[in-house]
Amino acid sequence: MHPTVPTTRANGHGLSTSSIEDEPTSLPAILTAAAQSPTGICIYAPGQVAGSPARLSYADLARRAHEDACVLLNHIHDQPVVLIHLDNHADNIRWFWAVVYAGLLPAMSTPLSQNAPQRAQHLQDLQELLEAPVVLTSAGLLAQFPELTQPRTLTIEQLGHADPRRDATAERAPPQPRQGDAPAVLMLTSGSTGPAKAVSLTVPQMVAALRSKSRAEAYTHRSVLLNWIGLDHVANLLEIHLNAIFTATEQVQVQARDVLTDPWVLLRLIERHRVSHTFAPNFFLALLRQRIAGEEGRDPPPAIDLSSLQAIVTGGEANGVELAATLTRQLQRLGVVDPVLCIAYGLTEACAALTYGRFDALSEAKEGHEFASVGTPVDNARVRIQTATGVPASSLEIGEVQLSGPVVFRQYYRHPAATQRSFTSDGWFRTGDRGYWDAEGRLHLAGRDKEILVINGVNYSPQEIETVLELAHIPGLVPSHFAVFAHRPSGSDTEGYCVIYSPAHPVADPVSRDATAERVASIASTIPHVRPNWVIPVPATRLQKSSLGKLSRTKLQTEFLAGVFDANMIRSQGPIHSAGPARRIAPATPTEEAIVTVLEEMLEVPREVISVDQTIFALGVTSVTLFRFEQLLRERLGFAAGVSLITFLNSPVVRNIADTIDHATSTQYNPVVPLQPRGDRPPLWLVHPASGNVLAFLPLARTLTDRPLYGLTARGLGDHGQLFASIEAMADTYYTHVKRTQPHGPYALTGYSLGTTVAFELAKRLEANGDHVAFCAALDSPPHIIPLVQHLDWTRAAIRVTYFLGLIPQEAIPAYEAEMAHLSRDQVIARLLAVARPAERARLHLTAEQLTAIVYVTDNFGEMGRQYEPSGTVRKMDVFHCIPLQSVCADRGRWVEEYLSKWQDFSREEIGWIECEGDHADMLNPQYVEGFEQRLSRVLRERGL
Repeated sequence: MHPTVPTTRANGHGLSTSSIEDEPTSLPAILTAAAQSPTGICIYAPGQVAGSPARLSYADLARRAHEDACVLLNHIHDQPVVLIHLDNHADNIRWFWAVVYAGLLPAMSTPLSQNAPQRAQHLQDLQELLEAPVVLTSAGLLAQFPELTQPRTLTIEQLGHADPRRDATAERAPPQPRQGDAPAVLMLTSGSTGPAKAVSLTVPQMVAALRSKSRAEAYTHRSVLLNWIGLDHVANLLEIHLNAIFTATEQVQVQARDVLTDPWVLLRLIERHRVSHTFAPNFFLALLRQRIAGEEGRDPPPAIDLSSLQAIVTGGEANGVELAATLTRQLQRLGVVDPVLCIAYGLTEACAALTYGRFDALSEAKEGHEFASVGTPVDNARVRIQTATGVPASSLEIGEVQLSGPVVFRQYYRHPAATQRSFTSDGWFRTGDRGYWDAEGRLHLAGRDKEILVINGVNYSPQEIETVLELAHIPGLVPSHFAVFAHRPSGSDTEGYCVIYSPAHPVADPVSRDATAERVASIASTIPHVRPNWVIPVPATRLQKSSLGKLSRTKLQTEFLAGVFDANMIRSQGPIHSAGPARRIAPATPTEEAIVTVLEEMLEVPREVISVDQTIFALGVTSVTLFRFEQLLRERLGFAAGVSLITFLNSPVVRNIADTIDHATSTQYNPVVPLQPRGDRPPLWLVHPASGNVLAFLPLARTLTDRPLYGLTARGLGDHGQLFASIEAMADTYYTHVKRTQPHGPYALTGYSLGTTVAFELAKRLEANGDHVAFCAALDSPPHIIPLVQHLDWTRAAIRVTYFLGLIPQEAIPAYEAEMAHLSRDQVIARLLAVARPAERARLHLTAEQLTAIVYVTDNFGEMGRQYEPSGTVRKMDVFHCIPLQSVCADRGRWVEEYLSKWQDFSREEIGWIECEGDHADMLNPQYVEGFEQRLSRVLRERGL
């Protein structure tokens, strides 16, 4: 039987199946029905999965939605679209329902790009598409993304202070809920493949989808649904949130970061809440398999009860049979009774999943499939496979997947051209996906017609990555000769991509070739935040362009799969190592051998590429894995307590680390840390913040690859003698070592936070020596630091260090200061580690001794800062600014005007202003470092560097 018309499934599991006459006609009606039950939502605040969630019944949610709707209508006097841009489940759910109850049209905003120009263009496109919507956001996000400030922007803080008793409906007719064919919700496409489109979802469409999902998944009154995806994605809105409300079942909402940081958290939450159903895209299943495997290696393995789990719905990209089979076995060993993986296929345009299929390892293995089938369509959905000639495909014949039925949308919002292109003449939606029916009537996917990359469940455009590479003006590459296409190696858990480019001249030197390849890989990864699988240098004469000047990605991908480029390919999943096997210096001592073994195991790189004259950062150690590196070495070698993580920072070359371990008592202080030794441009010197170490600069060292990066670390972090007595003495010492490493200018210097004062003093000494300082920058710190450190005692320094390490939230600082004011220093350290975010502490492997050492240096910097008054000038100061610390200055404008602008008194030329993303503590973190690097590189070029 050809499965274009699915059969209706009976329920029979405790939930009533209403007649068509009983179907709710609006979203408020769905919530009102659920409010008659005692069920509701458990919502975990960000970073608080170890604690207790907030609980909100559906009755409470409906009551609050009515009150918030009145507040909204006091501020909005027409019927516009409301673009909801919030970053946690509690706020998103609350204000989504407020907008719905107000009779307005909610548009769920997708996460904003960290690339400022792309973000600005995206928001401009939305302004036009949604016709000047009201932007509903938070004060924190508004400060983080100034582009959100639009003619009609409201913050939830503004609305939260309003009085709901000033009922707007007293002055105007009560709002009418959206129903029928009118759009009820707008779901935005990501915009990564061009300007964002808005999918119009209607109430009848959503109700049809929810009815089908509840039947397909066989919910009962005991079902509990768990979600960690954002509400801007249909996997949450339709698959979990509205689904649970529609069926009056319990739901649990947890932030994505808390689950992605440690996938084991998902299993603990399933056990704690007796979860029956959840959703997880394929890339997360791969992370979960790896995490479970790590726990299985423990003796004894951790006890956990997953017997409540009935289904993990998974979709977003093709699911490998091997991964699904392995994870199924792992979950069964943890108490899962039946196979729970439910492979699904769906789109935003079809209200998330419209096919479901229980994973059957035996059946898939018997058929020899690499990827699992996505099952059969639900009722209210029809699926057909059309060949290129426009006729239905036969069994096993590949064609385009097309959809129809009540669950499928009818139009893109205010975009008739896109709507017309997306439907066939007889009304079927063209997905652009390719697939086939197997002999059992199950749907299988077989790629896409559209040139889209699906990486970790997110769509990206090849053109977008090619454009970023083009704009980077990489030296020695032929302009407009870049091609990006998808690639999924056999056996891989998720899709990746490849980059083809053309060198301007033949590159015989493998070091130069690899340096260029590393630059290409690094820049390409700024869009999907994942490095390409392969970078492939191909002569321009070999890349044929069309009459329109375009490279054929399809042709190049076909040639790649055929092995045409095998001799050119450079693996790029880890850092590209210019020091290849021919130039490798092998370990010569047992300690060097042990370090190489640890790096091989921890970084999963072959030991043949690890040379003992390389830095551990060039090999791939990061600020997060550095703590783990120390722990593994200490376990392997049992070296002296005086040798610490900071010792490795001071001299991160493998051979030097081995020598330090072997001769711990003779180590000499050297503040210079070669964070990134490659590049043919003048070096950039980075002066540490008050904590004295250069951990904050490690993400930048992985992003800025066209010049050497040298960090400077403070004395006292290891066994290197007394702490500095003054900032001037620190600058004198650094001057000596900078000149020893880089005898001649031009010099480029920058200090982060309070370290800016040291960079300024260092620049003065270089200029006094007659050297040219082409660049001296302040990273979000003023010249006068006494007001910032005058109240910074040892305990406050410890609390701030813990915050800067990402272990506690900023808003908790005042409470911890009051709580710990009278504790001893050992008690303060113990308490801070006790309240630290468990996942972050586990990632850092931070010990009490390590934290104590950093705090002592930070406290010492505060003592020096209380005696420091800036004087003199340098030629020019560049000031990079972001959201300030709340304890320093609550207002960004005042921070710039009253604090940072004082650098003009110490700069002979007009200071340069560079606005950055993020706040004072995370402006250099991975989520913002690409944008920071782009700004920094632009200014360095402007300064002749």
